[in-house]
Amino acid sequence: MNTTHITDWVNLLQQTCADINLTHLDFILDQCGIDFSVIPVLHDFSPPLVWQSLYQGLPEYALPEESPLLIRISLNDPLQKQWLIELAQKVQKTAPLLVLCSPWPFATLAEWLTTCTDATHEGRAGLFRYFDARIFPYLFSHILETDQQAQLQRPALFWSWLDPDERPGLLMGQGAQPAINEKCQNIALSDSQFEALMCICDARLMLRYRDVPDTGFASQAERFTACFNGMLSATAKGMILDKEREDWVIKTLIGRSSAEV
Repeated sequence: MNTTHITDWVNLLQQTCADINLTHLDFILDQCGIDFSVIPVLHDFSPPLVWQSLYQGLPEYALPEESPLLIRISLNDPLQKQWLIELAQKVQKTAPLLVLCSPWPFATLAEWLTTCTDATHEGRAGLFRYFDARIFPYLFSHILETDQQAQLQRPALFWSWLDPDERPGLLMGQGAQPAINEKCQNIALSDSQFEALMCICDARLMLRYRDVPDTGFASQAERFTACFNGMLSATAKGMILDKEREDWVIKTLIGRSSAEV
């Protein structure tokens, strides 16, 4: 991992916030992707950091060490900024941070993002793990409808993350102060949207356990997108078995590389 990339990213975020007269930055840490809890560290800061579990009020709140945490840091505090850089370096491979710039009061922002987490799938309650930075960009390119995207864009001036190549990603939001009594709308996922999310998981597992071609791609992000699109194609063709789906994707990648030679 190139630690310079992460430091440069945080410095860029700080400068962008300064340009719009914001002195704080919010980020989401998915604790499910790490083997330690940051909650004890959060209590050690003086002045204390502002943070909240995005499972608050949900049944999953009973497991705080596994919950996604929304954390706000002061960019004017060198210790808080340095901690953010060190944390981002530590979790980048398994739980990359998802950062947002929002002028909203913290409690209002936390309530909104918790409602986004509390989603449904064909009427059944469930958790929507939009805060996984590896999934986040595909929600807007492949999965969510425009009105669903708006729920995530509403509280943020912008979202940012580091992609698999440690390059900054950026999604513009809306970010204007919420109207009186304005409430977030729970996101209801259809079967096809749920299947697309599962295709992301399938692509990840395939890259972990199978010998997947890596020639002909300009970046790891491009390679993953090709695998994801291959999984979507396998689903469209009615392929169910894991090996059948993976073999199909690998075949399409080999064909893609051959066509570009």
